[in-house]
Amino acid sequence: MLDSESNKLEHYQLDDFTWRVRKVFNWSGDFEVMIEIEELDGCVSFGKTVKEAKADLAIALRLWVQFQGEQLLPDIREGAHIVYLDPPMDESEFDYINDELQRYTE
Repeated sequence: MLDSESNKLEHYQLDDFTWRVRKVFNWSGDFEVMIEIEELDGCVSFGKTVKEAKADLAIALRLWVQFQGEQLLPDIREGAHIVYLDPPMDESEFDYINDELQRYTE
Protein backbone atom coordinates (compact mmCIF):
# COMPACT_ATOMS: atom_id res chain seq x y z
CA MET A 1 0.00 0.00 0.00
CA LEU A 2 1.35 3.39 -0.91
CA ASP A 3 -0.11 5.58 1.83
CA SER A 4 -2.09 4.35 4.84
CA GLU A 5 -3.52 7.86 5.44
CA SER A 6 -5.37 7.82 2.13
CA ASN A 7 -8.55 5.88 1.39
CA LYS A 8 -8.31 5.34 -2.38
CA LEU A 9 -4.53 5.59 -2.73
CA GLU A 10 -3.90 2.82 -0.20
CA HIS A 11 -5.44 0.31 -2.63
CA TYR A 12 -2.98 1.15 -5.40
CA GLN A 13 0.35 -0.47 -6.16
CA LEU A 14 2.84 1.06 -8.59
CA ASP A 15 2.30 -1.97 -10.82
CA ASP A 16 -1.37 -1.00 -11.23
CA PHE A 17 -0.26 1.69 -13.69
CA THR A 18 1.33 1.62 -17.14
CA TRP A 19 4.94 2.81 -17.11
CA ARG A 20 7.03 4.43 -19.81
CA VAL A 21 10.73 3.87 -19.13
CA ARG A 22 13.38 5.84 -20.96
CA LYS A 23 17.03 6.83 -20.68
CA VAL A 24 17.28 10.62 -20.84
CA PHE A 25 20.05 13.15 -20.51
CA ASN A 26 20.31 15.02 -17.24
CA TRP A 27 21.58 18.59 -16.97
CA SER A 28 25.20 17.49 -16.70
CA GLY A 29 24.96 15.55 -19.97
CA ASP A 30 24.94 12.07 -18.37
CA PHE A 31 22.13 9.57 -18.79
CA GLU A 32 19.57 8.77 -16.14
CA VAL A 33 16.43 6.64 -16.10
CA MET A 34 13.00 8.26 -16.30
CA ILE A 35 9.80 6.42 -15.39
CA GLU A 36 6.50 8.06 -16.22
CA ILE A 37 3.07 6.80 -15.19
CA GLU A 38 1.13 6.99 -18.43
CA GLU A 39 -2.31 7.38 -16.85
CA LEU A 40 -1.26 10.33 -14.64
CA ASP A 41 -0.07 13.33 -16.63
CA GLY A 42 3.09 14.73 -15.06
CA CYS A 43 3.71 11.84 -12.65
CA VAL A 44 7.36 11.08 -13.38
CA SER A 45 10.50 10.06 -11.52
CA PHE A 46 14.21 9.94 -12.26
CA GLY A 47 17.17 7.95 -10.98
CA LYS A 48 20.62 6.77 -11.91
CA THR A 49 19.18 3.25 -12.16
CA VAL A 50 15.74 1.73 -12.73
CA LYS A 51 15.74 0.73 -9.05
CA GLU A 52 16.29 4.35 -7.95
CA ALA A 53 13.68 5.70 -10.37
CA LYS A 54 11.15 3.09 -9.18
CA ALA A 55 11.75 4.05 -5.54
CA ASP A 56 11.16 7.71 -6.39
CA LEU A 57 8.04 6.81 -8.38
CA ALA A 58 6.17 6.01 -5.14
CA ILE A 59 7.02 9.52 -3.89
CA ALA A 60 5.98 11.03 -7.23
CA LEU A 61 2.63 9.24 -7.03
CA ARG A 62 1.93 10.52 -3.52
CA LEU A 63 2.82 14.07 -4.60
CA TRP A 64 0.67 13.78 -7.72
CA VAL A 65 -2.33 12.75 -5.60
CA GLN A 66 -1.58 15.52 -3.09
CA PHE A 67 -1.78 18.18 -5.81
CA GLN A 68 -4.31 16.62 -8.23
CA GLY A 69 -6.58 14.76 -5.82
CA GLU A 70 -7.59 11.13 -5.38
CA GLN A 71 -10.74 11.64 -7.44
CA LEU A 72 -8.57 11.83 -10.58
CA LEU A 73 -7.00 8.41 -10.01
CA PRO A 74 -8.27 5.91 -12.59
CA ASP A 75 -9.93 2.66 -11.60
CA ILE A 76 -7.48 -0.13 -10.85
CA ARG A 77 -7.13 -2.20 -13.98
CA GLU A 78 -6.93 -5.96 -14.02
CA GLY A 79 -4.23 -7.91 -15.81
CA ALA A 80 -0.52 -7.75 -16.35
CA HIS A 81 1.67 -4.78 -15.51
CA ILE A 82 2.49 -2.97 -18.75
CA VAL A 83 5.91 -1.36 -19.20
CA TYR A 84 6.90 0.43 -22.40
CA LEU A 85 10.62 0.79 -23.05
CA ASP A 86 11.06 3.91 -25.14
CA PRO A 87 14.24 4.60 -27.12
CA PRO A 88 16.88 6.68 -25.35
CA MET A 89 16.89 10.44 -25.83
CA ASP A 90 19.37 11.53 -28.48
CA GLU A 91 21.45 14.70 -28.53
CA SER A 92 19.25 16.49 -31.06
CA GLU A 93 16.20 16.06 -28.81
CA PHE A 94 18.20 17.27 -25.80
CA ASP A 95 19.38 20.33 -27.76
CA TYR A 96 15.81 21.06 -28.92
CA ILE A 97 14.49 20.95 -25.34
CA ASN A 98 17.24 23.27 -24.13
CA ASP A 99 16.61 25.70 -26.99
CA GLU A 100 12.90 25.79 -26.12
CA LEU A 101 13.67 26.39 -22.44
CA GLN A 102 16.00 29.26 -23.33
CA ARG A 103 13.16 30.96 -25.19
CA TYR A 104 11.20 31.14 -21.94
CA THR A 105 14.05 32.88 -20.13
CA GLU A 106 14.66 35.57 -22.76
